[in-house]
Amino acid sequence: MILTDTHLAEGIYNITFDWPVFFSQLFGFAVIVWFFVKYVVPPVKRIMNNAQDQIRRQLEESEASAQRLATAKAAYDNAVAEAQAELDRMREEARADADRIILQMREAAAAEVERVRKQGRDQILQYRRQMIRDLEQDLAAAMLALTEEKVREQIGSPQARADSIEKFLEDLEALANSGEAARRQPQTERK
Repeated sequence: MILTDTHLAEGIYNITFDWPVFFSQLFGFAVIVWFFVKYVVPPVKRIMNNAQDQIRRQLEESEASAQRLATAKAAYDNAVAEAQAELDRMREEARADADRIILQMREAAAAEVERVRKQGRDQILQYRRQMIRDLEQDLAAAMLALTEEKVREQIGSPQARADSIEKFLEDLEALANSGEAARRQPQTERK
C-alpha cells in the first residue's frame, strides 16, 4: 500500500485528507474561538470576577459577622454574669430587708402586746375597784335595809321602844363621859 496525499488509508476505512476542507474548518474554528475570546470570554470573565468578588465580600462579611457574633456572645455572657451578680445582690438585700422588717414587726408586735396587756390590767383593776365600790354600796344599802327592818321589828313593841330609848340614852351618856375624858387628856398633854 502506497500512501498518497489525498488518501491516508484504503480498505474498510476510507480516510482521506482534504486540505481545503481542513483549512476552512480550521478557519471556522479560529473564527469561533476568536468570537468566544472577543465577545463571550470578557463578559463571562467579568461575571466570574464579579461572582468571585461577591463571594470574597461575603466571606469577609461572614468573618466579620463571626467576629461580631463572638463579640456579641462575649458581651451577652458578660451581661448575663453581671445580671446574675446583680440578681444575687438584690436577693441578699431583699433578705436583709425582710429580716430587718420582720425584726421591726416583732418588736412592734411585742410593744403592742405589752401595751394591750398593761391597758387590760389597768382596765381590769378599774373594773375591780368599780365593782368593789358597787358591792360596798349594795352591801351598805342591804345592811341598812336589813338593820332598819330589824330595828323596826325590835321597836315595834312599846317595851322594846322604852328599852331602846334607855339604851340610847346610856350610850349617849357614856359617849359624853368618854368625850370629856378624851378632851381633858389632850389638854394635859399640851401643858
